[in-house]
Amino acid sequence: MNGSDTASPASLYRERRPVVPHPLVACQWEQRVGADGYVQRVLPDACADVIVSVSGAATVVGPATSVQLPRLPAGERLRGLRFRTAAIGSALGLPADELRDLQVPLRDLFPAHEAGRIADQVWRGELPSFLDPGVRERRVEHALTGLRRQVRVAEIADDLGLSARHLRRLVLAHTGLEPRTLARVVRFQRFLDLSDRAAEPSLAGLAARAGYADQAHLTREVRALSGLTPSALLAERHRSA
Repeated sequence: MNGSDTASPASLYRERRPVVPHPLVACQWEQRVGADGYVQRVLPDACADVIVSVSGAATVVGPATSVQLPRLPAGERLRGLRFRTAAIGSALGLPADELRDLQVPLRDLFPAHEAGRIADQVWRGELPSFLDPGVRERRVEHALTGLRRQVRVAEIADDLGLSARHLRRLVLAHTGLEPRTLARVVRFQRFLDLSDRAAEPSLAGLAARAGYADQAHLTREVRALSGLTPSALLAERHRSA
């Protein structure tokens, strides 16, 4: 899910960030589905979410490497908590790659009573009490900053005093994604952000600004990660804005 306030006749989605920035939490969000149901195009964003349904069902959705197209039933109402990319493993207390491309019941990760409390807190829009800001992994945060700036993994590792192999293991454990995959998703999200803010987006210009080699490279990557061509994806996002 992308955007802080998007609506269509079939779905309303809103998100809000913590008033005081939290090192583990990116945002909290809510989605309401209309009377006809809705097919949600969920794009890779290198994050993980705890999602609670109006029915009380609670699920952890891990970082994705490809587009997902779940059909949400009519009248569904969801509330979620999204973890920051560098904090997935730290927040949940397990190797984040164990959740990659998976949806896992919250009760499979926490004792039943704790899972129930977390679900209640997420539904009420509260930050769950199990979150400990002190467990953040600053080396992974530093690595993510470097990848967003398109710095090579070897250079990031040298800056941190680590071997490239050690850094790759660290990034995988905390984000759920290999650095190369993480860099692809970060670049894709940069393209989406630039296109959302551009008055009259040019694909060639967006490709260059987002860090793609050329427009053909942009097209291949966007199709692989979203299932659509760049033009079709931007048109879809414009219709739902």
